[in-house]
Amino acid sequence: MFLTTLLLQALLLVPVWSHYYVAVNGNDFGPGSATAPFRTLERAQAAVQRSTKGMRSDIYVYVGPGTYYLNEPLKFTSEDSGQHGHRVIWQAQDMIKGVNISGGVRITKWKASSAGKGIYEAQAPAFTTRHFYANQAHAQRARAQVQRSWVNQTATGLKVVNDSAKYILTMPGLEHAEFHAHNSFTSRYNPVTGASNDTIFMAQPAWNNNIIGYDSFNKPDVDHGLYVENALSLLTDPNEWYLDPESHIIYYMPPSGQDPSNMYLVLAKLETLLLIGGTYDQPVHDLTFRGFNYMHTTWNVGYVDQQTGGYIGTNKSYTNFEASRPFWWQVPGSIQVSAAQNILFQNGSIVALMGGFGIGNDPNAHTTGVGLGASDVEISGMLLHQTGANAITLGGIQANAHHPSDPRMLNQNTRILENIFTDLGYTIDSAVPIFASYAKDTYIVHNDIVNVPYSGICYGYGWGSNDAGGSPQYQLRGLYNYQPVYNTPTTMQGGRISANLLYSVGTLHSDDGGIYTLSASPNTTLSDNWVKSPQAYGTYT
Repeated sequence: MFLTTLLLQALLLVPVWSHYYVAVNGNDFGPGSATAPFRTLERAQAAVQRSTKGMRSDIYVYVGPGTYYLNEPLKFTSEDSGQHGHRVIWQAQDMIKGVNISGGVRITKWKASSAGKGIYEAQAPAFTTRHFYANQAHAQRARAQVQRSWVNQTATGLKVVNDSAKYILTMPGLEHAEFHAHNSFTSRYNPVTGASNDTIFMAQPAWNNNIIGYDSFNKPDVDHGLYVENALSLLTDPNEWYLDPESHIIYYMPPSGQDPSNMYLVLAKLETLLLIGGTYDQPVHDLTFRGFNYMHTTWNVGYVDQQTGGYIGTNKSYTNFEASRPFWWQVPGSIQVSAAQNILFQNGSIVALMGGFGIGNDPNAHTTGVGLGASDVEISGMLLHQTGANAITLGGIQANAHHPSDPRMLNQNTRILENIFTDLGYTIDSAVPIFASYAKDTYIVHNDIVNVPYSGICYGYGWGSNDAGGSPQYQLRGLYNYQPVYNTPTTMQGGRISANLLYSVGTLHSDDGGIYTLSASPNTTLSDNWVKSPQAYGTYT
């Protein structure tokens, strides 16, 4: 209470300026000037809110180089918006060094562990996470491959039918483990609850939902590998790790010859970094973020994958697959934008995090609870690297995305320009660099995409099921017992996918393409794109 009072007093003493400064060695009780900068982004944000009321020019927040570790996401609402035709511009003071925004906690004080040769351990904070980053790259959760012939599906889980898999039945910590199935176009996770006799029991409703539909856990179109993950006894290979959920001791095997004390090792704490979300009545608007590097997030939800970040939610168990289709959820981004207008992300990077940008997704993928409604958003000049899921997810996949009940829900005028995407999809390897679904006037131009596990650019969704008049194929499948046949077009139109370079796509999956399109999109052009892939289609319509 005393500290809060002091901060409020300090805020009243800060002059209303058009330029504020932040530095890692600053002082939140200072004026936020070039010579006496603030220490935290939150303190600068409070000062900006006081300054926007009578804006006569753009307001700049110059953030000094270094890493700013967040205890909670930064939330921007209509109160943080530019006014009277002016913008609020958050910018790295040094555009070469940039500004690092981290949702993690650095782990130090490593010592050799008795858990095994080459394994180190350290005390971690008491929180749950699925992500650990080593020198700005995803470390692999401890795992072992399981041949699918070693186990058979049952109504409750997996029956071990080969001696090679019997160790799993008595594996210490089995109740915290998961199975990860790498299929043709899906990447499916299922938590384990325990074992009895010869059967490994799976968590519900994940198991029911994972064994229905297409390219399912138990019946993959193509088998690209099955693994059991997340137990200390599985930690046998370099760059694997395990976090004990009770003692909060983290175990890590660094690459050969490396001392973890000399590495940059970060355990992810937050699921989101920036929440840029207003309401349809009061959208957030006229914000620029320039030269920021976003890093170190997690996502702690199980995953019944369907395709490119769409999944069956955790709230319901389905027996009829088509009944689930209209209600799929989306993986949330680490930087979320909804109910927003004129938002720019320029230069900088996203690296070593889970989800990338989530622009106008369904409400279930936004921490604000308000989804869709993203207009005039630009992502340009950025490096997008080492993500766990999609680097950019634009648009929703539920009904209000393709046929909005309120016109203010429309996603429109998104520009994805001159970015570099490389080495993506380390958690959900069916993820893609750019996924754009139901939106109007989407421009994807002059991007370089290199070394990705599934498709390169995915444009559209629904497989025609939501187009005007519906789809005869989905009539046969019974989908329209659970959703209407729409008599008007979707919001998807006016796209431009042009002059993109895509090289080495589809490295881990199949049934994919350099540019993969779904459903009707009038007045949309694909031109001057260059694709090279070991096995995927160039353009997959």
